[in-house]
Amino acid sequence: MDAVRKVLVVDDDPVVAKSFDRVLSGKGYAVITAADGEEALNKLRTENYDVVFTDIKMPGMSGLEVAERVRASQPWLPVVIVTGYGTDAYEARAKAAGVAGFLRKPLSPEMIESSARAA
Repeated sequence: MDAVRKVLVVDDDPVVAKSFDRVLSGKGYAVITAADGEEALNKLRTENYDVVFTDIKMPGMSGLEVAERVRASQPWLPVVIVTGYGTDAYEARAKAAGVAGFLRKPLSPEMIESSARAA
């Protein structure tokens, strides 16, 4: 039997988190959510995850800062940026932070599933 892969979704929009859960939960993933960067970093200190998906624009800490802090503390953990504000500057900073991928909203179930599999 395959082990369940744990996905952390960091987004202040609960609809996005539900979308990830709906797409991935039946495909061998446990989807855990965090409403902001601080909550995500706390969860990452206490549990192990297989991939982190984070929105860029959130109250408080941005998703890029979340990605940079995750990469600094757990460089083996893939981080995928999810955003409705996909500019070249954001994408360049995300790549510099070492993210595994960059998804632009609106997301399709296929985009979610393929990016989780690739990460």
